[in-house]
Amino acid sequence: MTTPVSRSVVEAFYQAYVSRDPQRIAMFLDDDVEWLVAGPAEVMQVCGRWQGKAAVIDRFARVVPQVIDFKSLHIENLLVDGDQSAMFGRVTSVHRRTGRVISHRVAHVVRYYDDKVVYFRVINDSLDAAEQFIGRTIDLTKDATRANTAEVESVR
Repeated sequence: MTTPVSRSVVEAFYQAYVSRDPQRIAMFLDDDVEWLVAGPAEVMQVCGRWQGKAAVIDRFARVVPQVIDFKSLHIENLLVDGDQSAMFGRVTSVHRRTGRVISHRVAHVVRYYDDKVVYFRVINDSLDAAEQFIGRTIDLTKDATRANTAEVESVR
């Protein structure tokens, strides 16, 4: 049986998350937390998978600050249901290497156990974010045309 998480715990977690203070975030993490940020890790080095509280703390203390300077998370929707929460919003940061402002849509799905985060999934608008990270539009029409042509030819 799952134990519901209160909206106040979820909001407190997001206050800690936005603070980017690893110790504040740690207070909300289960020892075996599973943390996944979807996106092309080759371009957006803040993407990837971290397992366990120590790894997630290292992500916030060392990995993320090397890549971006976090500026804000604007939460548009925050839903709490049972032992889970879902968030939709916009994250804004500065890419440390280039100084470019990166701002894109993001969604989170979070599961809690005893008021601790045990499962955290980030779904980025990764095409938009990747284009901002590399500083140019990615032309998908060439690849799409080539793929469609190959599909048609394989059917013939």
